[in-house]
Amino acid sequence: MPNKSTSGATIALLTLCLSTALYAQQPTTAPEAAESSAPSPTTNSATSPAAPSPSAPDAERTRPEDPAQLEAESRQAYEDGEYLKFYIANMKLHNRFPYVPQYMYNIVRACALLEKNTTAYHYMHKMQQQGLSYDFNQTEDSQNIRDTQAYDYINNLMIEAGKPSGDGAIAMTLAGDPAEYRAMAWDNSRDRLLVGTVSKGQVLAVDADGGTEVLLQADSENGLWSVNGLAVDQARGRLWITSAATPEFAGYTESDGNRNSLFEFDLETLRPLVRYDLPPDGFYHELGGVAVTDDGDVYVVDTVMPLIYRKPRQQGGLEPFVASNDLVAFTDVAVTPDSSRLFASDPVMGIFVVDLAAGSAAMLSGPETLNLGGIQSMDYVDDKLFIVQAGIQPERLVRLELAPDQPGVADVVPMAVALEAFDRPGAGTVAGSDYYYFANAGSGEAASGSIVMRTKLDAGNALKPLDLQDLQEALKPREP
Repeated sequence: MPNKSTSGATIALLTLCLSTALYAQQPTTAPEAAESSAPSPTTNSATSPAAPSPSAPDAERTRPEDPAQLEAESRQAYEDGEYLKFYIANMKLHNRFPYVPQYMYNIVRACALLEKNTTAYHYMHKMQQQGLSYDFNQTEDSQNIRDTQAYDYINNLMIEAGKPSGDGAIAMTLAGDPAEYRAMAWDNSRDRLLVGTVSKGQVLAVDADGGTEVLLQADSENGLWSVNGLAVDQARGRLWITSAATPEFAGYTESDGNRNSLFEFDLETLRPLVRYDLPPDGFYHELGGVAVTDDGDVYVVDTVMPLIYRKPRQQGGLEPFVASNDLVAFTDVAVTPDSSRLFASDPVMGIFVVDLAAGSAAMLSGPETLNLGGIQSMDYVDDKLFIVQAGIQPERLVRLELAPDQPGVADVVPMAVALEAFDRPGAGTVAGSDYYYFANAGSGEAASGSIVMRTKLDAGNALKPLDLQDLQEALKPREP
């Protein structure tokens, strides 16, 4: 198979851009608006200051506090009964990672212990607005804020949010460990789902009854390892696969460690065409989700570092395209068919949006009902993003209705919530009027198989902010 590698110098340049920006407050790296064979990252000056060098005199003052250190301070302060320090550490963590529910949960506990009841209710309300489910009756720390209408009202709503709801049916069950299946795509030419496996490096075609056919198997000829991402380019008859030499792969050898490639196959014949290697640069990488625009540009995310790569149409190899040192890592990528916007999901920070035409980038924003934590899978269809969230309570499939006149979310619509089969739901794909997705990647080898769920694309109702009048009524003092 022909092989095309990215220039090591290009990756080294991008790495240098990242390392010299680590101390900035809010820098965002964005692509050049003009297309080139090796685009250089630029800073979105509209929202971000220039990143100072670590050697600059102000470096210590601008350095963000280490999250691991704040976590340690939080644990130690709680153990020592220093609840104000516990509160402060979690406020800092929440301000930096607003979609992580645990920090809001800890803030409520801290405020209850400090008898800051109004602030405790505020953060309970904030969690409830986002559809999160926690029962504060389960922690003794909440004793000081209980037995009020406000507490009971909001806490009961949060308990209700954790009950199974929405639309979801088991479409099929695939044999084997649910964690074995990491990638999914729809192949209209075969009228079947395609799924990728980790240990065997297979691509399977799955029919409506769950029957499977091995389309591709990792071997010395095609060079595949674990299959992490799949994308079908129906118009050009191409199947794109991201693959990584991971220890979970049955044929893994130490000499293959940290090897990653984007593979291009003929969709009809499954003949291998080109392999685009990611050359070693001294850092660990693992390529994941892949997406293709109508023009034929291919985008791939790194699941270890906050990097997005591009394989331009008709030319070049896999090249670093955009990065942000404010983010953690990516789980999936989606693009608009007209190549105007790219979306990359970070399970900690939310959704990173790149305006491909303007050459700018920002985080996706939205109403108070928006929580973008724990995203494992994402797809774009007709001004809607479909996201699978496994890192929050409750686990859920959500439709984000994008605002027509601004780059943000207009409505948050839970489609399937806390269903019985859910145990770390994962990769999914749009197929006609349905969304298919793995439901139980966390179930372990003892599970009876990998459950594939099907949910209608138009399922669910938008989360609505708690009616202010109802909340005010709940906040009224109880009659003696």
